[in-house]
Amino acid sequence: MAIEFQNGNSYLHRLDARTKIMMFAIATVVAVVIIDPVIMGILFLLLYWMGTKAVDPQYLNKNLRVLVVIFLTFSMFQILFFTPSNSHFLFYVVPGKQWVPVTVEGIIRGMAVFFRFFSVVLSVHLMLYSTPPVDLVLAFTRRTKTREFLKEATGIVLIGSLFTVIAFLTWPDRIQSIPSSFGIKVFVVTLTSLVSAFILQRILSKGLPPEMGVALTLGFATVGILSQQTQKITDAQKARGYDVQPKNIIQRVRVLTALLIPIFLATLERSQNISIAILARGFDYNIDARTYRRQLIFTLEDYLFFLFMIALLLSGMALNYFGIGNITEQLILTWIGN
Repeated sequence: MAIEFQNGNSYLHRLDARTKIMMFAIATVVAVVIIDPVIMGILFLLLYWMGTKAVDPQYLNKNLRVLVVIFLTFSMFQILFFTPSNSHFLFYVVPGKQWVPVTVEGIIRGMAVFFRFFSVVLSVHLMLYSTPPVDLVLAFTRRTKTREFLKEATGIVLIGSLFTVIAFLTWPDRIQSIPSSFGIKVFVVTLTSLVSAFILQRILSKGLPPEMGVALTLGFATVGILSQQTQKITDAQKARGYDVQPKNIIQRVRVLTALLIPIFLATLERSQNISIAILARGFDYNIDARTYRRQLIFTLEDYLFFLFMIALLLSGMALNYFGIGNITEQLILTWIGN
């Protein structure tokens, strides 16, 4: 089922499109950093709770239900094949042959894999459900050529500071191996972080050309329309007596042709109408000088959400730094040992 924008006035709907893009990016990094199943389970439940407030729960569950089987399969592979040395054995899947051992560590990591994958995919769903396609594309599109040096400098300093903290939490041994005093190490890491932040800021500030932004907008908007149009054509063919899912492979190819041809023609006709409408509005005249009716503006809710996501990321890195990145596994193994 297509993931389409759903109207609403929830907390997610009120967030800026750029904030929700960063939500997906940070959720992906958090899923890589945090390997504890309980922490990832809490993050998944938090995202799911936000989703139920933004989208009809029945609609959300219908789209996510098919993913449960996929991610459970990934989890089963982790449970069956994650057997590190000195692991705590439970049983064999094939007892007579002693094949495929299942361990405590494998079950814990399998649960973590399930919630890690699901959290990333759920964040994508929430971003698309709560963000109009126009706003989503505007977040990637270059809208102005004017530069605000104070705002850019502030952003570089903040991002550089974040990179510095991440570097010390992620690569403490490599930083410690630098042959110099602690002050020089801090200076080198900070300077490298600021340069990286400057390069990242320059890349992100470029944005996509307006022509590509329009193409992406039309692409996002067409997905839902195309799925509805396909369903209408399929229903029309059923009404004419076509068996759209025959068991015979040759008949299935013939039915597929009967469906694809009208879908292709309808899509081609719609593309021609869109191109005429774009040309009639003079889009191809002096594209760089165009203005935009919709403006993306960060609010207090966006900044608070940013702080929460960054705090979550740094907390996960801090847990790994202090050696308690998988505290649930450590507690369970300590309890078993006692």
